[in-house]
Amino acid sequence: MPSLIKPEHTLEPQLSPIDIDTNEVRATIGMLASADTFAPIMLSLKHIERLVDERVAVLIQRGLAAEHEISDYQFTEYGADIMEEELPIISLANLVLKYEPFSPEEIFFLKDKQVIISTVSSETFTPEMAQFLHEKKIIAVGINFLNLASNKIQDTVNQLVSSLIFSKNISHSIQLNPLLLKSIYCYNGEICNRTIAESAGVPWKDLVELCWNWN
Repeated sequence: MPSLIKPEHTLEPQLSPIDIDTNEVRATIGMLASADTFAPIMLSLKHIERLVDERVAVLIQRGLAAEHEISDYQFTEYGADIMEEELPIISLANLVLKYEPFSPEEIFFLKDKQVIISTVSSETFTPEMAQFLHEKKIIAVGINFLNLASNKIQDTVNQLVSSLIFSKNISHSIQLNPLLLKSIYCYNGEICNRTIAESAGVPWKDLVELCWNWN
């Protein structure tokens, strides 16, 4: 198959910070590249276009989908912005997507009350990582807990993103969405997956009890 990426469809690296007017956007989503260049793309171009139409800013790490023959230029045609490094994207986004598990460094740089969606490995989850998530009251979703076929990942992630971004009451949204109940392993900083909690040596909390606590 011939490459869809042409020289005129490439972009120079982002040289200056993107100024996001919080009065103009409802939220900001960041999509980070994975070390595995053939990792699935979490949202399709059409999903990104619909989010942008709903006043959601979408930041893409440079080269995210090159191996899938989708250029940075094509992402911008659908309304996304391209940035070079992952840490500035994390600093600007309300919700951060990465197919591979977040590294300890990336977790360290998360903001208070941020939402992250990725795969997650209990074997590599450390007490320090759990502590960072707890201190920052992070909501973390592990899509590998859903056992999705590759062709279901984008639509499912789009549903999860929409539920978390547009909800005015996150706990109520979780109560109504079986996908969230199955996939959230950290809720407001509390580890609510028993395997991960035991691996990290931290207390385990039941997500159902956390979300049905009306006090």
